[in-house]
Amino acid sequence: MARPHRDFLPAAVGLILCLGLAGRALAAEPLPPRVTFAGTLMLPDTAPAADGRGDVPVTGLSGVTWLGEDRFAAIMDNSDRLLLFRLAFSRTGVPEAVSELRVVMLGERLDYEDVAACPPRLLERIAEKRRARGDAVPTNCLLVCEEQTPALRAIDIDTGVLLGIVPIPPIAKTRRHNRGLESLAIEPDGSHIWTATEEAVPADGPGSTSTAGTVVRLMRIAVPGAESAKGEAQFAYAVDPPHRFVRVFTGEPLSGVTALAVLDRGRLLVLERAAGPGLPPFFSSIYLVETAAAPDVTDVPDGLAVRDDLHVAKTLLWQDALGCNIEGLCLGPALPDGGRALVAVADNGGLGTPNQLIGLVLRETPRAVDATAVGGAAAIVGVALLLVRITSPSPCSTR
Repeated sequence: MARPHRDFLPAAVGLILCLGLAGRALAAEPLPPRVTFAGTLMLPDTAPAADGRGDVPVTGLSGVTWLGEDRFAAIMDNSDRLLLFRLAFSRTGVPEAVSELRVVMLGERLDYEDVAACPPRLLERIAEKRRARGDAVPTNCLLVCEEQTPALRAIDIDTGVLLGIVPIPPIAKTRRHNRGLESLAIEPDGSHIWTATEEAVPADGPGSTSTAGTVVRLMRIAVPGAESAKGEAQFAYAVDPPHRFVRVFTGEPLSGVTALAVLDRGRLLVLERAAGPGLPPFFSSIYLVETAAAPDVTDVPDGLAVRDDLHVAKTLLWQDALGCNIEGLCLGPALPDGGRALVAVADNGGLGTPNQLIGLVLRETPRAVDATAVGGAAAIVGVALLLVRITSPSPCSTR
């Protein structure tokens, strides 16, 4: 019987190593996702109150969140109102129709700025505490951030009752007036909450000016009672300066962070909004930031504006004026064409402009291929195959 030639072993090992090199080249780091505009949809000026007390105005939409399937919730700033609705999309992510709108009246009027689905472990913790006190136990809850106190608050989605407060980092309480907690998002596994102030807290540096942006802290806060390998953290994020505009009236421009959306692997979508007293009045940008390897600035007490070395890198995915004040952003359902819906809301600011939903689509980009590495690996694989051919015994030979 023919036996393998002993010189075949090193050639085979070389072949395996070369194939591994080719595999690494093909599994290069993924490129950033793409965000594209899909369309807009007008919302009505009024919606029925959930308690049946007639229609109430819909205005000042400041944050939005996805509740699963086709259900969404949007919060109204400087109010005591939460809007619930269903939203239908086309196959390509165009927002086509809203239905079943109703307004839940909240237990307290505050300057609510964003909303997110309540993590399951937090809802369990709230239920345990209320049950122990003999209070009514909620079956569903939402988280809202408000910059008036400021605070992160849990609310009963069915009754509007305020259920409790999630502690925030002390530095977030030192916010500038009307530039406090503006954004809110939840990690996919429900272990952490993300939030940020709209502009820098005074200790970190100035707010935005006509020629300069501002530096905010992206804050990752542990959900009480949830287990995770990741701890709490803060990351320094530099906001762009306000956009260029043709001045029409007096006033100062501004720019800041108005919403966050969490992807995976420490990746965030950050919505920046700039406003100016002219045309165009607003300009919005969506950036991708990767926090997994970014420096944690929790223990840096101040001065982040001048610490460029600590600023997290950001990649521009989308920007446009669109003629509206985009304040809220959330991930939505997966789309039949392979993308992921993104839904934004525009704040009409009580100016009589339309309430709008803005449809965007997020698409992950296929992994990049390092052509040089692939070419080199292919050449070495070719040599290895030749060696295998030379050193292998002939099928007809015997020993």
